[in-house]
Amino acid sequence: MPHARLFHSCLLLLAAAPHVQGQQEAPAELRPRWEAGARYLQETLTETVTDLSALGSKPEQGMKVKQTTRIEVRPGEEGGKLARVTFTAMSGEAILDGKRQTFDSSDLVSASPEIRASVGRSLGQSFVLVYDKEDRFVEVRDSSSMLPPTEDGQPKLEGIAEAAEVAELFRRSLEMGLPKTAVRSGDHWTTQEEVRFPSAGAVKVELRARYEAQVDYLGRPHAKISFNGVMKPSEESAGARPVTLGEGSKLFGQVLFDLGAAMTSFGAFRADLTLDVRGKKVPVRQQVTTRMTREG
Repeated sequence: MPHARLFHSCLLLLAAAPHVQGQQEAPAELRPRWEAGARYLQETLTETVTDLSALGSKPEQGMKVKQTTRIEVRPGEEGGKLARVTFTAMSGEAILDGKRQTFDSSDLVSASPEIRASVGRSLGQSFVLVYDKEDRFVEVRDSSSMLPPTEDGQPKLEGIAEAAEVAELFRRSLEMGLPKTAVRSGDHWTTQEEVRFPSAGAVKVELRARYEAQVDYLGRPHAKISFNGVMKPSEESAGARPVTLGEGSKLFGQVLFDLGAAMTSFGAFRADLTLDVRGKKVPVRQQVTTRMTREG
């Protein structure tokens, strides 16, 4: 599964910017707020189709992956919160070299060595997101489980950096499309940021978002937000890595933010990407659906 982490990571982006005055309703803060002692369960379905004809491989290779992530929150220092994130299960199917393969992390005996290695690197990975008493992000802790094994047992600097990038991308994915300031229905905001991805380096992201309306979802009031944007490699990454994000990469989607539980309950995203692999253009189409519930 070449560059699978990059394909999955390319949607894990944050949109946040100043609010624009809209209608007369009271503005609402659409910011995740954890509840100490609660557990959250997130299910993510990612479908990726890659056209590898430019690399001399079979025209299309595809992958469908369902990942389960558990987040357990406990009290932190000075009224803050510690959210431990653990990737607990993974299953799906892949078309590799024209052959369809299925896999499940509960039993990988029959899976190909490539799938076993990829799933094995992700399963059980854990880290802690630290927030202050106002639910503002502070730092990442305890990401050592995500470091790849080394012969001498000592973590390498690039492994430490990649683990931090994965944790930061996951944290940003929880806030995708959400503004930093209070907004009303009809408000919109734009952001331009530089985000670092494992393998691809720094990427410039311009994202435009809009608070469409308050809607009912699963019997609870939610804010419906839509967004679209473009991505391109930064000057730092362009030409400096074997795989970078090419010009013309786009993404769009919608999220439903639970106004009572203060979390994104549902998200649906699509990205039409172009990867630059040693000078050759590789189109990638990816769709991601996420659902989150609070268990207690």
